[in-house]
Amino acid sequence: MSVLVDTNVLLRAAQPSSPHHVAAKTALLALKSKATELCLVPQIIYEYWVVATRPVEANGLGMSVADAQRSMKLLLEDGDIAIG
Repeated sequence: MSVLVDTNVLLRAAQPSSPHHVAAKTALLALKSKATELCLVPQIIYEYWVVATRPVEANGLGMSVADAQRSMKLLLEDGDIAIG
């Protein structure tokens, strides 16, 4: 089975300070352990990028471009998420 991963799940998984961080990571790991194919579409990657690089004062994560790239790469590799 394939599951489209929502932007908010990715954002919370990348934000250790979020109260939803553990739940997001747990959900991704649980789906992965059930041999579920986790998928992203370009819109979700775009949304992730916009929020990740937006300043914290403007309800973003305040990541630099390099940090956002590294974060997305880790999520894609560690979470075994396919881009479709």
